[in-house]
Amino acid sequence: MKQPLPLKIIGVGRYLPQRIVPSSEVEKLCQLPAGWIERNNGVRERRWVDETETNSFMGAEAAKEALADAGLAPTDIDLIINASGSYEQAIPDTAPLIQRHLGLGNSGIPCLTIHATCLSFLVALDMCASLLASGRYRHILLVTAEIASIGLNPSEPESASLLGDAAAAVILTLTPTGEKSGLCTARLETYGDGAYYTQVSG
Repeated sequence: MKQPLPLKIIGVGRYLPQRIVPSSEVEKLCQLPAGWIERNNGVRERRWVDETETNSFMGAEAAKEALADAGLAPTDIDLIINASGSYEQAIPDTAPLIQRHLGLGNSGIPCLTIHATCLSFLVALDMCASLLASGRYRHILLVTAEIASIGLNPSEPESASLLGDAAAAVILTLTPTGEKSGLCTARLETYGDGAYYTQVSG
């Protein structure tokens, strides 16, 4: 992208699971010596979901906070995008489930998921800027909700000791006239020859 795209974040929200997991608990799980995680990764604690906290639930809770921050009602949103590397189920994707948690299940507001693993939010942000610039949408809800704890591999402490669960959401709109907010530049590159280095087969 060579030309900046007008884009403004008018609301921000987050959700943190209730369960706080200290690094000492993960060290026991991964059979690591006491203090290893904080010394090597600087992580003292992280959050893990319980049985009631799903991707869509966390995403919706973050979205509610973002809507309140923006001073908007859920019905002011005209596009919902889920941008997560992990997902609740294959079909339908998580975006309609977030819509339903927001009480918009019969609203017809379009929902979709952009899945680009760890880069999902950044890829979606780039796409949202283009969608807003086209004039097709006024307010886009962009949500990312990750549950990494369910797939941690204790035999790989380098990754298992880093990852936690959480959700974040932003409300995006076109930059008002006279303001300078925007997506200044973006560069995305993909190298499919290395796809098998991080695959999760299924």
